[in-house]
Amino acid sequence: DLLQKHADTEKVFDADPFGGWQNWLAARVEELSAAVAADRPRLFLSQVHWGKAVLQSRGVSPESFRDGLKCLREVLADELPNRVQSMAKAYLDQVLEAFDDTPAELSARLLPETEMGRLASNYLLGLLEGDRRRASRLILDALDQGHDVRELYLQVLLPAQEELGRMWQANEINVAEEHFASQTTKMVMAQLLPRATSQPPHGKTMLAAAVAGNHHDIGLQAVADFFEMDGWRTVLLGANVPARDLVQAVNCFVADVLGLSVSQTTQFEAVKTAIQAVRDGARGTEVKILLGGCALTEPDDLPTELGADAYAADAVDAVARGRQ
Repeated sequence: DLLQKHADTEKVFDADPFGGWQNWLAARVEELSAAVAADRPRLFLSQVHWGKAVLQSRGVSPESFRDGLKCLREVLADELPNRVQSMAKAYLDQVLEAFDDTPAELSARLLPETEMGRLASNYLLGLLEGDRRRASRLILDALDQGHDVRELYLQVLLPAQEELGRMWQANEINVAEEHFASQTTKMVMAQLLPRATSQPPHGKTMLAAAVAGNHHDIGLQAVADFFEMDGWRTVLLGANVPARDLVQAVNCFVADVLGLSVSQTTQFEAVKTAIQAVRDGARGTEVKILLGGCALTEPDDLPTELGADAYAADAVDAVARGRQ
């Protein structure tokens, strides 16, 4: 019925329209499950708004997605056990009621009205033209002209990455282009860190990892680099770290602070599993756990409910929390 009513979806899921919708709505079920487990309907609503923007940018009308959610509600009413059926229906009802309330923001993140804004725009242009040498040279020249490494991270590299994410979401670039740009930014960060002004080592160790299932680690690398500039010994494990390996690393490197990154609400179970495993390990009572990432845009007390000691909004906040 959904495919018959909304023929516009065939151009998005052209290889297999039925399978495409099935996979798309299955992902929404995972997001619904994460929101229910966290007891936060707003998490599911934000994911639906994101999904609406992604589909609309690819030529699928919001009405198609709305009807897809209605189909999903009917299927869950038939398939779920009675004890969770009413809860799932309540979450979907809330989402459908607020479907048009707050359109997802897809406006450009870079505003070239300042010196650093222009630098970020030119850097992004170099990335999109596939010229990583020119992109790197722009940043290193700015460093030679007296700009601080932290300033270049916060006002150039990370905003450019946010804009790349927006461009992918708006269907303006593809995955290959995003991957090239992200790898170039990692290369540039590796060039900047050795030239940063850093505090003397103070003997504390910070270990940084993205939880299992989280393949995004540029923000995490920025956090780790900021800790290193603050005098910490930093151990960066990177993306998609299994819980058992995380425990071994915390123990092996005698970590004082563990920074965990979560990019999607569907990774909350992985967060809980990782934190519980660390708590059960040899340094479970000594290590402090900081949680951050774009899945926690409205953190309130959710990080502590997941088992962390604190939430960090960004690299600067993470270092301040680490000092505390």
